[in-house]
Amino acid sequence: MLPVSPRVSSQRRQARPLAGTPAGPSSSPGPARHPARRHTPRRTGLAVGALGLAALGLLLAAGTAGAIGLPRPGYVGLADRLTVTYDSGDGQPATRTLHCGALWRTEASAEEQNACGRLDELGGPLAPVRTGQMCSMIYGGPQTAHVTGSWHGRPVDESYRRTDGCEVARWNRMMPALPSPTSGVPGGPPALAA
Repeated sequence: MLPVSPRVSSQRRQARPLAGTPAGPSSSPGPARHPARRHTPRRTGLAVGALGLAALGLLLAAGTAGAIGLPRPGYVGLADRLTVTYDSGDGQPATRTLHCGALWRTEASAEEQNACGRLDELGGPLAPVRTGQMCSMIYGGPQTAHVTGSWHGRPVDESYRRTDGCEVARWNRMMPALPSPTSGVPGGPPALAA
């Protein structure tokens, strides 16, 4: 350990005033405070706690909105409408319109409710397969589908085909919103009318 000179240790004991404060003893009663410090830690802690509770309240309110049938925050419309145009490969496309959302919930058929439920699980129609994605070269069939409309206030314009393993998997994830390639019908037995 290095020896400490008496001059240095005496300087350590003397407190120097902060820049911009008077050098003499303070005339105000109570302990001296730094001029920039206005809030005590307790007040700051209370403010942070109150802010946290307010944020938690907002999150809980937003989370329960969908459970009681109210639209979720950011949800523009109460009705989602998608038009599915399906071609089995015979050149005679058939069209079906899916009505989903709060406005159509009571009027939808069981097939339509299943299709809308699947789209809700997926967060809407699936985006295209990424460019450069490695896919198996397994041809799934000549079927194609085109989905247009709006979902949760966003425009939708997606094409589906069964040309390779990635596209087949994408199609299969969309069922029953897209028809099964074996039945040719979105959601089940009734055939799409041309």
